[in-house]
Amino acid sequence: MSLLLMLLGGFSGGALRYGMERHLRARFRNPTHWVSFVLNFVGCFLLGVLAGWAYLHRMTSGTILLGGVVTAFSFCGHEAGRLLVSGRLGVALLNSLTGWFIGVSAAAMGVFLSLG
Repeated sequence: MSLLLMLLGGFSGGALRYGMERHLRARFRNPTHWVSFVLNFVGCFLLGVLAGWAYLHRMTSGTILLGGVVTAFSFCGHEAGRLLVSGRLGVALLNSLTGWFIGVSAAAMGVFLSLG
């Protein structure tokens, strides 16, 4: 049963990420790597809130939707690679380092917020 829930969470998170990314890229005429950056920030924050809530309620699952797919740091790696190929080394490095730092910070803020 837990494998089925993990598969459903991964599928739902992937579909949610895809839909949000398409919507944001269509809304802004000049899509950049910032769309992924913002989605990862929000996903990390919500993951932190969910993790703190799960800790308070002694739950051990439920983070697959946000943690596994919506935050999708592998996609940030793809974005950094794309920036490197286009010759934007500084932007790629800045995007990678700040993405990691802000993602961890957003998750910590979410945990602290949910723990009160």
